[in-house]
Amino acid sequence: MRSWTSYFLMFSLYLDLLLGSNGDVFRVPPLNVNQKDLLKLLELGDDIKFDVSALYVFGDSTVDSGNNNFLSSASKANYPPFGVDFADGKPTGRFSNGRIEADFIAQVAGLPFPPPCLGLSKEEQKTLRTGVNYGSSSCGVLPDTGKLFGTCLTFDMQTRLFETTVKNLQPLFDSPKMMADYLSKSLFFISIGNADISTGYDFLDNTTKQQTPFPKFAQAISQKFSDNIKRLYDLGARKFLVNSVGMMGCSPMVFNSKRSTTCDDEYNEHAQILNRLLSDLLPKLQSELVGSKFIFADVYKVFADIFASPNSYGFANTRDCCCVAGENGTRPCIRDIRPCNNRNDHVFFDPFHGSETTQFILAKRCLKESSICSPISLVDFLRA
Repeated sequence: MRSWTSYFLMFSLYLDLLLGSNGDVFRVPPLNVNQKDLLKLLELGDDIKFDVSALYVFGDSTVDSGNNNFLSSASKANYPPFGVDFADGKPTGRFSNGRIEADFIAQVAGLPFPPPCLGLSKEEQKTLRTGVNYGSSSCGVLPDTGKLFGTCLTFDMQTRLFETTVKNLQPLFDSPKMMADYLSKSLFFISIGNADISTGYDFLDNTTKQQTPFPKFAQAISQKFSDNIKRLYDLGARKFLVNSVGMMGCSPMVFNSKRSTTCDDEYNEHAQILNRLLSDLLPKLQSELVGSKFIFADVYKVFADIFASPNSYGFANTRDCCCVAGENGTRPCIRDIRPCNNRNDHVFFDPFHGSETTQFILAKRCLKESSICSPISLVDFLRA
């Protein structure tokens, strides 16, 4: 029999999720929500079964959960106000006031939050079987991306770190077949490419840009991305969730740097060019890599839908970030200054990254909608 505390939690969860600031939108579930209650609240049913061994995360600042804390990098989220809505209100390295998309996926799958690879103890490196996060802010697919900010983990480096993880875990399995079965049931979540545009191509000098128009630059990203996917496949990965890059021309950083309320069409065009290449690439990889499965998450579309109808998602502010950002809103959050109180009403927490509410919406729509995560929803993908 459930305790009164459990009933109270469920009741408050329903209120939070069913009553937004406009009375008709979902709110973010509490940090300590369990899998069964979360599935109910997402209207997925409490009898749904997932067979997901682990969640391995690769990418840039959209998924960094603290790796850059251990690197000589200017791109870190290891200070307040980041993490104000996470456990104990302390920063973790996530570029958010709370959880990020990968965390919600883990909770739905019944897994713990994948910890940052560089924060693992030697013992954890040899025993942790539920997944690891290799994401690194300011880095990208191409090796030169992110150098402006110091050290970060490129996609190549993240792949090599996963190779070390595989070697460390092999003694835990009685046979190569059991290891292969474990990896085939793990989800590999990749969210990368944003920095290749924002701090990669955008920071090239004009002469280089003329010699390398963006479609050619995007082809190089796509090819390097493909190379890393094939390497992960060779190491045992089979199930891939790949995020598109976001609607980069509509961030507070862009608005404030342009001193305008309109989006930057060139940024968004670049994002769409790369997204089309990645979307076309995945079916080709699936046909080439026997036993592999891919779904593509259209993050760009989710942001476009939010900007087109913010009220339907409970957002009152699509232009400003919630934290107090440096240099008139064009730089990261200023350390130790309290963010806005109405964080659920903001699409963005800092000038570049979505708030916890936005992160939850990304995860929720991918989980439930095949128009966002295609060719099938993430829920169906995890059950397959």
